[in-house]
Amino acid sequence: MLSIPRVNQILKHPRFKEYSLYNNKAEEKRAFCHHGLDHGIAVARIAYIYLLEQQDTSLSKEVVYAAGLLHDLGRWQEYKTGEDHALVGAELVKPIIQDAGFNSTELETITQGIREHRLNPEGKMSLLGRALAYADDWARDCRNCLIKEACYKYTEQMNEIIC
Repeated sequence: MLSIPRVNQILKHPRFKEYSLYNNKAEEKRAFCHHGLDHGIAVARIAYIYLLEQQDTSLSKEVVYAAGLLHDLGRWQEYKTGEDHALVGAELVKPIIQDAGFNSTELETITQGIREHRLNPEGKMSLLGRALAYADDWARDCRNCLIKEACYKYTEQMNEIIC
């Protein structure tokens, strides 16, 4: 089994646990997709697969997984203040990334990807930002959602398997 020790450090980090709890509490009554650990893991996996399919190995698996797990960690703050969770989250996660042992270049790559994950993936953005933006949508199970027509993110294309 391959180990990704720095990502495991993120999962154990007190602030990761605290912000995850804030997200869970903020979304208790949310009818649409939640942004918990299962979503973060799905986004990490899909983003990594996307990059492999693009035949781009310039980003380490740990960098991609760290970004995937952390990309929505600021959602609670958006619910509380209205600030864009991608922007506030990129700042909130910096100490977590540093404490997990990522270097300054990796930290900038991860936080840039998090800041960009809500942008149009067809636009100008970093490789990781594009991978996260696609994966964030592809990780949703819209096909089986009973209230998808009421969701602001839903499009008919989300019912299709895209490769």
